[in-house]
Amino acid sequence: MKFKKLAIVLAVASLGFCAVAQAEKVGGLSTEPALETATAAAPNGNELQMFRFALEMDKEAFVKRALKLDPTEEKKFLDVYYVFNAKLKALNDKRLAIIADYLSNVDNLTEAKAGELAKRTIEFRKQRIALDANYYAAVAKATTKSIGARALQVENFLQGVGDVAIGSKLPLIPK
Repeated sequence: MKFKKLAIVLAVASLGFCAVAQAEKVGGLSTEPALETATAAAPNGNELQMFRFALEMDKEAFVKRALKLDPTEEKKFLDVYYVFNAKLKALNDKRLAIIADYLSNVDNLTEAKAGELAKRTIEFRKQRIALDANYYAAVAKATTKSIGARALQVENFLQGVGDVAIGSKLPLIPK
């Protein structure tokens, strides 16, 4: 596959690396633990899973620092956050499948395949918006509307950075 290395980069990016790396610049978050964990996992062949897990832990630390909640609020928030993050991970897996499908077909993309990929991308976006709406509602219910809005704002920042990083690496659909 012509874009094999790109697919690997996008896989990591879609799992949050670019978002966390940008957050590091803004919020002082370090990706070093994630890199060390991924490297240590190399002999087992679970590099991507271990890297993803470490990134999720770094993201959680960043979100907690950004929200600055007291211990009672933080516990209530985290109960919602863990459920949201599991759903987001599953949704990002769908996105990764769309990207991989695109990259494996980009050299011989038919009109039908282009249309299918566009529909799948739109469906992904709808699902992400719905997940974000549910996340806000659940956080607001568990804590306060202000905390819910702030949590959504932090998540939108992280998702936006990831979207830009991924979009900037993908080749445009050929003429």
